[in-house]
Amino acid sequence: MRVIEKVKKDFWEDVAARSSHATFFHTPHWSDIISKTFGHTDITSGFMFDDGTRAVFPLMCRNPKFTMGLLHDYVSGPPYVYGGPIAEKELTSQQLAEILAYIRSRCTAHRSILIRGNPYARQLTLQGFKEVKDHSHVTELFKHKDEKDLFTTYSGRSREHIKSAIKSGLQIREVSGVNAYEELYAIYVSMFKYWGDTVLTSYPMALFKNFYDQKNQNIKLWAAYYNDKMIGGEMALYWSDKCTPYFSYHNREYSKLNARRLLLHTQFLYCLTNGYKYFDFMLSGQIKGLENFKKSMGAQVYTHTAWLKENKFFTTLKRIYTVIQHPGKQYYGS
Repeated sequence: MRVIEKVKKDFWEDVAARSSHATFFHTPHWSDIISKTFGHTDITSGFMFDDGTRAVFPLMCRNPKFTMGLLHDYVSGPPYVYGGPIAEKELTSQQLAEILAYIRSRCTAHRSILIRGNPYARQLTLQGFKEVKDHSHVTELFKHKDEKDLFTTYSGRSREHIKSAIKSGLQIREVSGVNAYEELYAIYVSMFKYWGDTVLTSYPMALFKNFYDQKNQNIKLWAAYYNDKMIGGEMALYWSDKCTPYFSYHNREYSKLNARRLLLHTQFLYCLTNGYKYFDFMLSGQIKGLENFKKSMGAQVYTHTAWLKENKFFTTLKRIYTVIQHPGKQYYGS
């Protein structure tokens, strides 16, 4: 196996384009967005095998301030998306083992190593890592021939909400200007007062802008308008035969218009027309209400596994520090 430590963008993108299990999160475009937004360092490697097979292992590095640059967090698939290796054809067990051995050797000075799962790829096995099972919800568009057929997979409530949204005069549009990204960000921020302590994300406007700056045909922003006012939007990422909505935010003041279901239905139809087979709602953070919503739009459960390895010495020190700062807590050791 020949290792390419500084993999070139065209090599990486070509492998991703040829890989049957790659998603947008396995591309250099995603890496570029995350690097610019959160300051992660891209340390993705490429691989060439004797039989001509090419592979890429997307990997990023973050330097926690309190480790003084001595230890690093390594993650494949930040933040909470899909990771792991991709290849232009199915890797043999030996080839996969060689790649994983190299990754482990490269991440010796770690505070943590996290390799997110990928529901479209063969699941990995890593000795010495903690196995973290998870799942996503995916609507299998390839099973449906037209809108009528697709409609039958929705719950009765979803069908009624979509019909009601159409009657209300809602309009769904694909938009591309930076102003649209700014409007969606404003809706996102306005949601904080409703979410309260359950807020799961705190994205900066820079993330939205970095998506816009990509000027990438695989990134589309879909928006719902009522009386020419944006009341919600969803940014979808396209790669190969998969579509994944990454942002989805809607103005609560217009919730009775049921814009999100109509917006999703519109995207499904776009995907059907343009040859996309999977609409991947991704992970739900074990939030049952969100999972039920996805199921109501015909989604099926796809399981996958993440692998986590933590520096035991650092973890022990962190626990001791916690006890010092919070004397009421008992320290149980490792």
